[in-house]
Amino acid sequence: MLEEKSSSGGAQSKRDNHRSGTPAGVQALASLLMELQPSSDGPQILAADALYQLGRVEEAYRLLLAIRADAVVKEILSLKDRARTLLCDWLHQFCRNSLSDAVVTNPVPCLEEQLKDAFVVSGALMRTDSREPLWHLLYVDTLLAKGERVAAGAHLCQVFGQEPRDAVAQARLGVMEAWQQNYCSAARRLSKLSEKGSPILDFLLALLPFNHRKCTAQAAAQEASSVSLCGQWDRALALLTVAVQAEGHLKPQYLRQRAACFAQLGLHERAISDLDKVIQGHDSASGSDDLKIRAEDLCCRGRSLVLCSKEGAALEDFTQALNLHRDQTIQCVEAGLGGAHLAECFLRGALQHYGEQQLTKAWTLIESGLSVDGENAELRRLRARVKREVAIPCIVN
Repeated sequence: MLEEKSSSGGAQSKRDNHRSGTPAGVQALASLLMELQPSSDGPQILAADALYQLGRVEEAYRLLLAIRADAVVKEILSLKDRARTLLCDWLHQFCRNSLSDAVVTNPVPCLEEQLKDAFVVSGALMRTDSREPLWHLLYVDTLLAKGERVAAGAHLCQVFGQEPRDAVAQARLGVMEAWQQNYCSAARRLSKLSEKGSPILDFLLALLPFNHRKCTAQAAAQEASSVSLCGQWDRALALLTVAVQAEGHLKPQYLRQRAACFAQLGLHERAISDLDKVIQGHDSASGSDDLKIRAEDLCCRGRSLVLCSKEGAALEDFTQALNLHRDQTIQCVEAGLGGAHLAECFLRGALQHYGEQQLTKAWTLIESGLSVDGENAELRRLRARVKREVAIPCIVN
């Protein structure tokens, strides 16, 4: 009797779901309709919509792909504007993610089977609204992933023109030019996209084999060096972003160049971020050239830290740089903050440690400050005071 009551309560719950129009109820109703009308596409689309609302995105996506493309287009067009827009945007984003995964996990050109979903969805979206550029770009990217560069170029030019103004379309031309080994032009076109900070740049670079990416990075870095000589730091930054991302953030020289651009533009936090990666990659080699480079990296980061009002961390960098290569450090300081300015920073740090009776730390900063500006009277007076108060022979010596 209890079981019958429970069953009756479950049936009542289902009826309530259907009447209330909840996603769970709609999905249950659609499942029933799919059993009664297995040849009809309508219930499947209804079920897919309900699954999407329930957060079961993967199931919804697979169900839609199982339906004939003609039926999908017809049903999408039958929806009201807002519902149609939401469904198309969702399909596009899900397919874009799927395509990115395929490109990252498989060598380009990908196999057709790996791109089947992207071709079906992009085709359906273009037929739904041929005026939407995003659908065409998805189709072009799918062709590029398959290695169909001629077809991709033809479709791109048909939709966007022979010389598109839009940065996202220009970037696709850049990918094709990199395949044709026209690396300078490719770097310029791709840099238009990096100027906008677009996350799609990583995906487009992944459409290129390693050697093409490497050559594109070299061309971008060389072009950046040329335009920076003319003071065009924004252009140089965009080009160096292409170089850095094409090399997977692994090339220290490109990170150094980009950090210099950030610093020139006053974007010191971002300069520090790039130099953090460079300095983390310092190895244990002890050659004089290597020590000079490492000291210079520390000086560059130290300068940006000072200009970000992070003097404590900056003084650590400059002190370490002095220990690595004193002459190179002094040269970098004179070309950057200037010895007098940096000595004042060392004085503030030393006074703070002195006030806290951390005399060993104070002594270290005093000596570093006098290394960059031996004429600083305040540092000399503080040095004499610490000498009088400290009885540790190694410090006095």
